[in-house]
Amino acid sequence: MSNVPPDPTGAATPQELGRRLRALMHQRRCSVDSVVRRSSLAGTPISRATAHNLIAARGHSPRRDTLLAFLRGCQVPPREQIRWLIAYDKIFPDTRRPAAS
Repeated sequence: MSNVPPDPTGAATPQELGRRLRALMHQRRCSVDSVVRRSSLAGTPISRATAHNLIAARGHSPRRDTLLAFLRGCQVPPREQIRWLIAYDKIFPDTRRPAAS
């Protein structure tokens, strides 16, 4: 994992994004539990299972808010969060579309 950058640039799949989020946690010396705790303190709580599913790229497409809560839990400054959200939008383009009526 040491060769995976803690940066979203170049991530093209949910698995790649998950690996980069794990690298971000490692770089910032965070555990899943600390991310969950800090996200709650930031006003955007996520569960431990949700955080784990995000970094493991398991389950359905994560919500954008989930990624944002995770980033806040890793104490990523707002300016840096933008790059992660742009990568998310490229990987999960269907989640940005409004539901059909």
